Amino acid sequence: MTIERRKFLGVLGGIAGTSVFGSQAKANKNSASVPRGVPDTLADSDYDPDFLENDDLLDNNELKKLLQSIENVSVSQIGESNQGRPLWEASLGGGSTDVMMIAQQHGDEHIMPEAMIAALQYLASVDLDAVRQVRDELTIHFVPRVNPDGFVARQRYNVDTDAPAAAGADIFGADIGIFAADEPFVGWDINRYHWPNWKDSDLYQSYPEKYPKNPVPEAVAVDSRLEELDAKWIIDFHRQGEYVVDEDKTFTDREKYVNEGLEDDTYPPDPNDPGAGHIATSSLFWPINENVPEDTRDLSKQLVYTMYDEVTAEGDKDVMWADNGHDPDPTWYPGGTYGGIARNGFGLRGIGSVLFELSAGTLGSRAYRVQHVAEAMLAAVKATADGSLSDVDPSSIKKIPGRGSDVTAEGEAGSQRE
Repeated sequence: MTIERRKFLGVLGGIAGTSVFGSQAKANKNSASVPRGVPDTLADSDYDPDFLENDDLLDNNELKKLLQSIENVSVSQIGESNQGRPLWEASLGGGSTDVMMIAQQHGDEHIMPEAMIAALQYLASVDLDAVRQVRDELTIHFVPRVNPDGFVARQRYNVDTDAPAAAGADIFGADIGIFAADEPFVGWDINRYHWPNWKDSDLYQSYPEKYPKNPVPEAVAVDSRLEELDAKWIIDFHRQGEYVVDEDKTFTDREKYVNEGLEDDTYPPDPNDPGAGHIATSSLFWPINENVPEDTRDLSKQLVYTMYDEVTAEGDKDVMWADNGHDPDPTWYPGGTYGGIARNGFGLRGIGSVLFELSAGTLGSRAYRVQHVAEAMLAAVKATADGSLSDVDPSSIKKIPGRGSDVTAEGEAGSQRE
């Protein structure tokens, strides 16, 4: 099936944008029209919503061409993968405040690039005061695919035939710092190598002569670009498995959570409990490493709650047409304190940092999932540009329910780890 990807993603971005920026959006005269409302806008057009409902993948060449096709967007290379593939960045806006979004650090976590393009196309083409304010106040940097090698290999890791096999403890207390595939000669987990100071890393501490520098070029490229920009914040988009929402798991005490963990569910269950529940559509989190500055943690929490509040706002189910009215149910993500994970590593640099994990599973079509992510992206930039982000109470994250039990079917796509 051959279709115009940009046009359909433009529609998707337009529909997502209506709930964030309001319903008065209109396209610039020289841009593709941005329909509003519900799928009736597709009825008399040549847009094909099957694009996000089939198994088609946006390959690396198509990704570059699609980014370059969007007017008012600058596309540049910020680095290259271990196999030499370019890492593309698409930038928009002319404001003095830089913000950044990255996706697909894990090559087998799909859909995020499509969501970024939907948000990017909306921001680039819509003629609306609030959207123009975003373009005037911010410069937004999108890196939609950090791991192009892993994408081609259909794996979590980058591709490095010199990489060792996984070793050491998990993300809650790594000892020797080797986060790689279970077998040697496969690749590294990019999202474990974002240390602000490489000499503080467990891998360097364990093997200073073998690894005097960070061996993961994709992580180095993102980190270098982030530091060059001195960005206000960065959001890292991933995929996770399928989980239920647990309203009782509220994040109220960071130290208790880190030191004692979450309490186990009551077992055996009450014989009168019918087992009702909701499937989480996404999970968000902020940096909790103890050395992250408090103001950085607060900014990160403000971003998390802003995104959560937007995608759960009343009326979104009328915009989320692709899922026939399913209500979004985000949770907070039970992540750890490890300093090499992007969320914490960026926070340790004094940069606001958010993890956004889109759930796998059976909830909704691909269009629904893309739109869910795009709305969160748009909410973050709008609140930053208009200043409302600073009015958000960081403690509002206590209202976000926890991520409960894993209900992912065996073999289901989507990572179980950040």
